[in-house]
Amino acid sequence: MPLFELGVVQYSEKSRGSVCKMRLKTEVRKRQIVDAARKLILKKGSEHLTVREMAKTIGLTEGALYRHFSSKSDVLRFVLEDIEVRLLTYIDINHDPDSALNTLRNIMTKHLSAEERKRGSFQVIAEIISLGDKALNKKTFDTINKYNYGISQIIERGRASGEIRTDINAPSAAILFFSIIQGLTNIWALSNYKLELQEHFEYTWQLFHDSLVAKTR
Repeated sequence: MPLFELGVVQYSEKSRGSVCKMRLKTEVRKRQIVDAARKLILKKGSEHLTVREMAKTIGLTEGALYRHFSSKSDVLRFVLEDIEVRLLTYIDINHDPDSALNTLRNIMTKHLSAEERKRGSFQVIAEIISLGDKALNKKTFDTINKYNYGISQIIERGRASGEIRTDINAPSAAILFFSIIQGLTNIWALSNYKLELQEHFEYTWQLFHDSLVAKTR
């Protein structure tokens, strides 16, 4: 191969490597910014979240942060997308074709686990709604709808197998399921994290379970 062509090949490979590294660095930065936003929302509330605070938390200038996100609302949109992926992943991970009720309990347990409470997904959702941003609220509504649809499909599976009462309205039961998790996590946060969450979870889950389960004769 002529030296000129060799140089082109070497330059091309080097360029591709640089682009990949730059793209990786951008993704890492975006992840850091999204994580910082989530933590600040939990600590100070969404109304006190600022670009300056986010940048300061991860050691960036405001200008550097704006290279990744155009605004605070843009960051929050990515926060919601991150939450959506996590919520839908929990539904997939806990998929159990043999027992719909066991699947639902596993999902609720995951959401109320110490790991998820630390992430505060349901608290962050409530905080973002409180901002009253129409575009963000639509995104939040779409996320919750996708989640509730997944839960309703599990309930439908239970109806089909005879495990769950056939007169149960699956979409309404899914909304109730979501509301239980949202309510418990909000009250837990408002109690300054002193509420005995596990105890209330057990009682609340039993009420939900008993309202769904098909009675055997």
